[in-house]
Amino acid sequence: MKKFFKVVKRLFVLAFVVFFSIYAITTIVKQQMILNQVKAQQKEVVQQIEKIKKENEHLKRLAQYIDTKEYIQQVAREKLGLVGKNEIVFIDRNKKKKE
Repeated sequence: MKKFFKVVKRLFVLAFVVFFSIYAITTIVKQQMILNQVKAQQKEVVQQIEKIKKENEHLKRLAQYIDTKEYIQQVAREKLGLVGKNEIVFIDRNKKKKE
């Protein structure tokens, strides 16, 4: 009878070790999958940050350009049709016929 309990005890320990090993392996695999997902998300966020930094830099340059006299003159010419003091405006009448 004592030998039977000894065998049962060994089987119980063996079963515990096997189940613990399976649990540990599945946990490690799941954590690795989550880690890979987080790394992919981190890479996307870094790319978005770089894109936003470039856009921000462009907007800063545009804001600086808007404050210049050159920009004001450009807008006055293109949108309002204004000209400078010593400038002569030529109108291409053939251009309207082509269109």
